[in-house]
Amino acid sequence: MAANNAITITAAALKAMREFARDNISYARYRVGSDYYRAEIESKELLADGQISITFVIDHTVAGDATVSQIQLFNRDGVLWAQKSVSITRRDVQEGILYRCRFTIIQPTA
Repeated sequence: MAANNAITITAAALKAMREFARDNISYARYRVGSDYYRAEIESKELLADGQISITFVIDHTVAGDATVSQIQLFNRDGVLWAQKSVSITRRDVQEGILYRCRFTIIQPTA
């Protein structure tokens, strides 16, 4: 879209979109090998700098050492909203890894 056809949304609209995203992220999944494991959201916050913070636990469901290669976030309807390739190695333990995603919704500049 050409810059002269762009419309600028207000700070209030950006805040509302961020709140909508925060409130509608429902669960996470993480990939180990070719399998995906569901993780419940531990916390969801809208930070003062406008970032959305989502926290979940990569737990001890998988026996032995495990390397997480991807994390995903889903909305209430089960639709994939965000994903990221990662390389997180978890040693064979009985505790999980607390994982925190931080992202923001911004208005691009022309």
